[in-house]
Amino acid sequence: MKTISVSCVANVSTEKAWEKMRDLSKPHFYVPGVTGAVIISTQKEGIGTSRRIFSSRAPLIETVTAWNEGRGFTLKLHSDDGDGIPPLFKKASFQYALEPLSKYQTRLTNCMNFEMKWGKLGHLLSGFIMRSMRQMQENIITAQKEYYETGKSQKKS
Repeated sequence: MKTISVSCVANVSTEKAWEKMRDLSKPHFYVPGVTGAVIISTQKEGIGTSRRIFSSRAPLIETVTAWNEGRGFTLKLHSDDGDGIPPLFKKASFQYALEPLSKYQTRLTNCMNFEMKWGKLGHLLSGFIMRSMRQMQENIITAQKEYYETGKSQKKS
């Protein structure tokens, strides 16, 4: 399993950051390329909550597998049947975490965990795509920081 981790400091209280983070219907406010999201489970937050993510590619499903109230969560990426994810990946998940630094500052940390398909070939390919995947994660956390601080969508397609 490979991990890409990025973090930054946002000038916002952890409570205010959590208010925005916990709203699973708004990833398009800070994830470049995402055009919308719909909660598809009966529950709106917590373990088991699922959302469908829309972009220029085929829709994906993300399901919450861990929930730490006020501090973050983990999303498993999968298809409607619970398996099958984007062509390159055997498994993929995203962790979003908040760490209070002061009354008005919070460390945001996002981790993408993934395992490539195709065995050794996939392992070799992962080395080539790590730079672009890291850049994508850095773009997300930068837009996320701006959204948490301003409350305005930072959508960049």
